[in-house]
Amino acid sequence: MSQRLIKTVAFILLAVLLLTLPGLAGCAEGEEEEVPEIVIGILTDSTGPAAYGCTQTVNGFKDYFRMVEEKDPIPGVSISFASYDMRTDYSRVPPGYVWLKTQGAMLMGIIHPSSMDILASRAAEDQIPLAGTTAVALYQNEWAFTMYATNAVQIEAILMWIADTWQGEGLPKVGHVGYSGYTTTAGYDAGIDAFLETNPGEIDYVGTQAAPTGTSTWASEVGKLMDCDFIIMTCVGPGVPSFIRESRARGYTGAFVSGIEAIPGFMKSIKGGVSSDQLYSLYAVGYWPWWGQDVAYINDLEEAIQEYHSGEAEDLMKESGPISGWGWGLYVADAIRRAVEEVGAENVDGAAIRDALAETNLTLEGFGNTWSFTENRHVLCLAQKAYEYDAEEDDWTAVSDWVTPVYSVGS
Repeated sequence: MSQRLIKTVAFILLAVLLLTLPGLAGCAEGEEEEVPEIVIGILTDSTGPAAYGCTQTVNGFKDYFRMVEEKDPIPGVSISFASYDMRTDYSRVPPGYVWLKTQGAMLMGIIHPSSMDILASRAAEDQIPLAGTTAVALYQNEWAFTMYATNAVQIEAILMWIADTWQGEGLPKVGHVGYSGYTTTAGYDAGIDAFLETNPGEIDYVGTQAAPTGTSTWASEVGKLMDCDFIIMTCVGPGVPSFIRESRARGYTGAFVSGIEAIPGFMKSIKGGVSSDQLYSLYAVGYWPWWGQDVAYINDLEEAIQEYHSGEAEDLMKESGPISGWGWGLYVADAIRRAVEEVGAENVDGAAIRDALAETNLTLEGFGNTWSFTENRHVLCLAQKAYEYDAEEDDWTAVSDWVTPVYSVGS
């Protein structure tokens, strides 16, 4: 065989090989084309005091995107996540943001309200929107968006509910226990001060007891709050069950109440650390419909929990973290979908997602207000409802209608 013929045959065989081996031929039939990737950076607390609740919330966030990918994918893009553990150490927030940016994050998912505050100016500079759960302020920053309102809005709803439903003698005595240097505790204190100023004669405020983070014995704090009808809690992690347990052991018979952060976010540890006979007069005020309510939001979430977390579904469907994370994922996924529709998958960037976030307008059964942002208030949920825990049934029951704060809410 001539040398020329050998080369010709070899060339033909190579061409056939390229067409038949997946990945070697760029346009082989049936090969999936690469699609633009949208990386969501998540700044969270995986190992700090709030890790348990934060992990559930982040998992709920990711579960929503998993459900979308399986049932109704956002066309033309793939979604991935990069996470950074800030350990409830706010000095780790700026380097965490920088690291997530190096991973290609086009949007930052923020779980701690103070992290939002720290990063708001950087996000505007970099044109990377921040989409979180709870705000430090009712943001006017055009690059920062949250699902839940500020601590001031939460505590106003709590105090409105206490004042409106109190049936005892005199004014209800209210105290507050939390952590020194913890922004949620400070935010509640500021909201309490504002409520007292705008609603004189509604409650008898006993004061705040702020202990160091990690406190496990509460003799002094319990002693100073013993006469309260309601103790508002902004502890997190092990501090929640230890305070309840010690208060009951020392003879406190009043009520414990929190917003979304403390009691409903740590029910597994509360039930594991406090005897059931001490879990009476336990209340939470939150923005959400609760487990078991027959609305699409909860039905879809329960289905996802059973499918993705079957081994721990029973425990998860007693906590608030998955409910919050699901809504967080819902509004972010909705914005990304609309950004893709508006500018095309290949053109989506932080600015396009920011613009879509600003135009959010969702009516969801089971919530007290429409989810929409205004120019001066980048917060979705305002109306809240009070729930009471029943230890015998191991469940929560709504004990109020929707309460919408007035003084702490911007226009």
